[in-house]
Amino acid sequence: MTVRRSHLFSRASSARFRLFFLVLALLLVGVGCSGLPLEASWASVSLYGDTNQIMFAYANQVSLIDPIDGSPSELRDSDGDVRLDDQGNARTWRVQVEGGTATTFYTRPVQADAETLLLTAHEHRILEVDAASARILNGEGTDIAKRVVASPVLNGNLLYVPFSDTTLAALDKDTLDPVWTLSTERGVWASPLLLEAEGLLVVPSMDHLLYAVNPETGAEIWRLDLGGAVASTPVFANGYLYVGSFGRKLFKISLNGEIMYEFATKEWLWGPPAVLENQIYVADLGGYVYALTDTGQSFTELWSRQVAQRGIRPTPLVLEDTLVVGSRDRFVYWISRETGEEQVKREMRGEVLADLLLLDPSQLPSLSESMVVVSTLAREELLVAFTLDDGERRWVYGQ
Repeated sequence: MTVRRSHLFSRASSARFRLFFLVLALLLVGVGCSGLPLEASWASVSLYGDTNQIMFAYANQVSLIDPIDGSPSELRDSDGDVRLDDQGNARTWRVQVEGGTATTFYTRPVQADAETLLLTAHEHRILEVDAASARILNGEGTDIAKRVVASPVLNGNLLYVPFSDTTLAALDKDTLDPVWTLSTERGVWASPLLLEAEGLLVVPSMDHLLYAVNPETGAEIWRLDLGGAVASTPVFANGYLYVGSFGRKLFKISLNGEIMYEFATKEWLWGPPAVLENQIYVADLGGYVYALTDTGQSFTELWSRQVAQRGIRPTPLVLEDTLVVGSRDRFVYWISRETGEEQVKREMRGEVLADLLLLDPSQLPSLSESMVVVSTLAREELLVAFTLDDGERRWVYGQ
């Protein structure tokens, strides 16, 4: 089937689109000229703890949300009793920096040990938080000198922190002092990928390069030019790396830094692909979704379709017969995994930029059905839970 490209994406308008999106992204992550604090342009949504509460980091706070009904999780003491405030109201699990210090969270917390979380703020600070009481232990945080928009990765006593302007640094987990640094020309906007068994730390960079370094020393093992900014964490599957770039290509790369083959897309690739055995699903900033087969010799296109009218940043969520994708056009789409045809479409109040979160009864026995949680930029719809099968709303969390 031939997919006809919309006139909105002619060569001239496509170039203007890419320039506009990059300028917008630069402004949203606070690397423009203004020194004013800016609200985060995407959230971090993940499962946390034995009870699999939703850890939601956005703007100036980090909160725990009950996955069953979307309510703020109650703060409990060591006996399991709900903590109360001075007015006798139940306290909820929330970390928020008080005072005049600007604080913006893009990243998920790191579990430093059984009692302590590390929260990395965009404004070059790391907060140490007592997990049980949601209490900040180090005041307004420890200064780490540079801005952060991607989640750090913990490896033993080393915390790998990607800085959005330049460099990735390995910090001592306990002191937060630098142990080694990897210099890049244009910064790191995505988490590094730790391949511990292979002895590699793979670092995507906005300077068009993919780096592989020794995780303990930072010594460079190889670097690879991908022809465009690399804004997502590579996916390791089948013994290879799969990663896209703003050069409008998806790559399969060996662990010794060799490009095995590539696939050209219509627009920039920001989010990581979804890889399931030899099937790859990836979305671009023109709203296109691609279904590919990795034959071992090349990528073969099964289908491609312009699903959304604006860019798709999140990784497609792959289900048995369906893909779920969220877009900047303020819609979430359920599409056929076999053909890409639209099955369900749900309108949102704000743009969808954060990755989708799957809630499954196998993880949460108290759930009666599988759900997908979507985060938007709209304050009244920060999180929305939909049923996985038919896209019906189950709950909304907003502020």
